[in-house]
Amino acid sequence: MSEFSKGYETRRRPDRTFFDPAFSSNYWIYGSIAISWGIGLLPLTEWPFFPNLLVMTLVFWGIYQPQKIYYWLAFLLGLLVDTDSAAVFGQNSLAFCLVVFCAEAMSQRLQWLQPVGQAINILPVFMILPILLVIESFCFGSLQIDWGWFTRALMGVVLWPAWCFILTRRFISLKS
Repeated sequence: MSEFSKGYETRRRPDRTFFDPAFSSNYWIYGSIAISWGIGLLPLTEWPFFPNLLVMTLVFWGIYQPQKIYYWLAFLLGLLVDTDSAAVFGQNSLAFCLVVFCAEAMSQRLQWLQPVGQAINILPVFMILPILLVIESFCFGSLQIDWGWFTRALMGVVLWPAWCFILTRRFISLKS
């Protein structure tokens, strides 16, 4: 009996492994988003070289699981971040929705690249948040630019391969 006649469900693509993000469960996807949001609540995220892990996680799952990352989820997370940071209500929501949209639009192309190549191509997506923050500060009359916004985006690009490595690993027990 040939492999094809056994049915589609038993066949696996040879380029897919156990650690492929396409096989991630909903618990792992939404749990990693919740953990990233929880880390974003810590005071160390105000350091200029600490990347926005929530944006990195939304971009990662927007690339590898675009059907499971919804715009309402990005909008809700943006409202939670706005509430925590006392920002203009909806400022981060708009940015997170744009980030998820761009990640989903680039997902077919970025899945063919290694994480280092993805990091180079994803720099404009990470720059959406600081650019929108600068535009918002100009609109409200504050001509002050915080260069830490841009360094956080650059650190997100630098740490992207490590973040991909962390999110593709499954912490399973080998007990039988």
